[in-house]
Amino acid sequence: MRRAEQFVAWALSNRRTVVVAVLLVTLVLGLAAPSVTLSTSLEEFRGGTEEARADAFIEREMSGSVANVSQSLVVIRGQDNVLTKEQYLQHIELQRALLANETVNRTLEPDQRPLSIANVVAILAVRSQAGVDAENVSIEPRPSLDAQEAALRNLSDYRTGLFTSYAVGIVLDDYEHTWPPGGGFAFVPMSYEGRGKTAPATSIVVSHEDETTPANLTAAQVAMVEVANRELDSTEAVGIGNGLINAELRQSALDSVTIVGPVAFLLMVLVLSFAYRDLLDVLLGLLGLGMVLTWTFGFMGWMNITFNQLFVAVPVLLMGLSIDYAIHVFMRHREERGGGVVDPARETGRFEFGEDREGPVDVEPAMRVALSGVGVALALVTLTTATGFLSNLVSGVAPLREFGVVSAVGIVAAFVVFAGFIPAVKVELDAALEARGYDRDRRAFGSEGGRLTAFLAAPVAAARVSPLGVLALAGLITLAAGAGAVTVSTDFQQDDLLVEETPEWTDGLPEAMEPANYTVQDNLDYVRESNFIYDGTTTELLIRGDVTDDDALERVHRTMDRANRSEVALILPNDEPGTRSVLTMMWAVAEDDEAFNRTLRRADTDGNAVPDRNIEAVYDAFYEAAPDAAPTMLHRADGEYDAVRVTVPVNGSYGEGTITRQVRNATAPVEGDGLETTATGQPIMNQAVATQLLNTVTRSLAVTLVVVLALLMTAYRRTLGSASLGVVTLLPIAMAVTWIVGTMAALDIPFNVMTAVITSFTIGIGVDYSIHVAERYASELERLGDATEALRVAVLGTGGALFGSAITDIAGVGVLVFAILVPLQQFGIITALTIAYSLIASVFVLPALLMVWTRRLAPASLDPGADARPADD
Repeated sequence: MRRAEQFVAWALSNRRTVVVAVLLVTLVLGLAAPSVTLSTSLEEFRGGTEEARADAFIEREMSGSVANVSQSLVVIRGQDNVLTKEQYLQHIELQRALLANETVNRTLEPDQRPLSIANVVAILAVRSQAGVDAENVSIEPRPSLDAQEAALRNLSDYRTGLFTSYAVGIVLDDYEHTWPPGGGFAFVPMSYEGRGKTAPATSIVVSHEDETTPANLTAAQVAMVEVANRELDSTEAVGIGNGLINAELRQSALDSVTIVGPVAFLLMVLVLSFAYRDLLDVLLGLLGLGMVLTWTFGFMGWMNITFNQLFVAVPVLLMGLSIDYAIHVFMRHREERGGGVVDPARETGRFEFGEDREGPVDVEPAMRVALSGVGVALALVTLTTATGFLSNLVSGVAPLREFGVVSAVGIVAAFVVFAGFIPAVKVELDAALEARGYDRDRRAFGSEGGRLTAFLAAPVAAARVSPLGVLALAGLITLAAGAGAVTVSTDFQQDDLLVEETPEWTDGLPEAMEPANYTVQDNLDYVRESNFIYDGTTTELLIRGDVTDDDALERVHRTMDRANRSEVALILPNDEPGTRSVLTMMWAVAEDDEAFNRTLRRADTDGNAVPDRNIEAVYDAFYEAAPDAAPTMLHRADGEYDAVRVTVPVNGSYGEGTITRQVRNATAPVEGDGLETTATGQPIMNQAVATQLLNTVTRSLAVTLVVVLALLMTAYRRTLGSASLGVVTLLPIAMAVTWIVGTMAALDIPFNVMTAVITSFTIGIGVDYSIHVAERYASELERLGDATEALRVAVLGTGGALFGSAITDIAGVGVLVFAILVPLQQFGIITALTIAYSLIASVFVLPALLMVWTRRLAPASLDPGADARPADD
């Protein structure tokens, strides 16, 4: 007796022990399942890139603000002009209300309180009363809000406009003013009219402590907007911040699940009911699926892995594999109990049995034979599929690595549950019911004759008549798909995961299923189109290395010029570039400090105001002249200068790909020859993740194909004496991968945070389908000794289970097209097509390959009617 048969016999003989053991493991893992948290932040995806590390270095070492804060904006917009004394007084009152609101106040950074242009105008008024010249006014330390309000009330309209002009153009742009980035244009949009001192909008910059929990940050930013709209007259306030963005990302995911979840579950139950035609088997399948998900989410809970957008694919994958495993076990059990496969060529349509039997076989012996036959295939599917998903460990994106591990755990759980627990429970229940007079003998799906049997007979006939013709047609389709596959783009943008507007058809949904009102995308569009300078529209160049070399600053200057000539760089209303660097700060310091001015001039040999000798001495003088401002553009560690920074505000209405390409192009003058440059900022970090997603797709695909091929070849060489059967089994799935990526190109669907795993998914599902057909064919070929008959039995016997599994999965994931989140819609479409392509590859292409393999490569031990051939290596 083979080891597999021995193990199956032991498991079924000790089935109650198996049931108790699996239930205990489920209980232990299930204890941690509720602790899994939902994370919609994209920072986890950005964290593994060089661009993200550069951004973190700038924030930590060179920002000039309190380290590790999260900034948000309360944008106040009106019809005409919001830069008036009346509006400023309202803004001061609004800040009082924000500080008094416990939900907001508990998140605020104590050393960096909310700041707006109203504060700066008020501080100018206070300082002017003390005789301080406006050009020498600093923001910190700030007078109290009461003092600021009193100073504002005493201002004339003329002085309000004058101080507004100073605030935007001088005070907030002073090199000693170090936060927020962007100077005055973090508080007013580029539409600011300097001559009239007017603007249609302004903002209050709010800094939150970085330790604030996501829930508290979201609550605070929601409360900020509510308080602002309650306190302000004739204007509207909107919020921009990570808390608000993450709240809508989370809400859109929940709304999508609320809409499609019940429909998906109902469709899955209906299709399973049609395939099983037995309530108990349906309930057992759903029970097993629930246990698999419990194991998976329990593992995530114990390992403290958060559930993000990418993990939506995990339950979909496990649903597909679980249903497939269950259907194969149940249908093979039904075959062994007494059903067979119909010969569609015979008019009677009677059943043909593998063996002559008198009446149905008992429950347990039939399950032993069924598991012995299908169990090897399930084990091989589990091994290859889990290995395929573990290939994501080569990714530089941390969530993708976690996705691979969690998927592998879920796949193993599916094998344990559906090859051990569920068969044991089914034997117990079926035996108990039959002992009480209930007939549990059922026909296998696809074996009853009719349209499905005729449909499944078609590929058998095609493979028998012209296998090379089938393969030629599949090859042509694959070549055409491959031509499109190479054009698929990668995309990673926050906006893609935000809901711009909900579809009109959602208006007719029941109240419990109605989606929320989404506003963040519109608010972001407004801020970008108005050209506020803020984190989302600011890029940085971090230049590290020998920054004291004589030509280092000349190269920085050329990089600035190149950035300013790009179409994405912001030009301020005074026609000056918005780009800032160590050079622009030095020039500003030199205007106020004559001693530093002399040092700067002496170090400039060609008269272009850029030092090109004695650079270290210039830096020393710079640090002495502006000790607070210098470290924001020039980094010094242990007395050595090792980095400078160039800040390039960009027009946020341009696409992130365009911004990234043009800003990176500007780094050419400072790249190499002792200097290393990293372009960063939110748009560039997002594009870096997109590149990593593409690298993950290609590398994990290559690793998966190689490893799975090696496993299949090794397994088939050991069990059947034919390593080439592994190639034959995997080839149709490699075709299916090409088909699905080509389809993505045709539908203009990029690789994004959701679809990046589709190649792993295709191999995972496809190898499952393909192994079942190949394993059944090899078994029947060995038993029957006739290739044509073996193929017919294999395809009709296994094809019905595959078809039932595929239809169930397609019904379950296809409803994602009704999700309100576009990437989820795309994932639903592509996943449904992936399942369909995997079925087609396994049922139509693989039979032709198996016929060719049998005629040319199969060992004589499998095909007694063939000429003796040596086993291939």
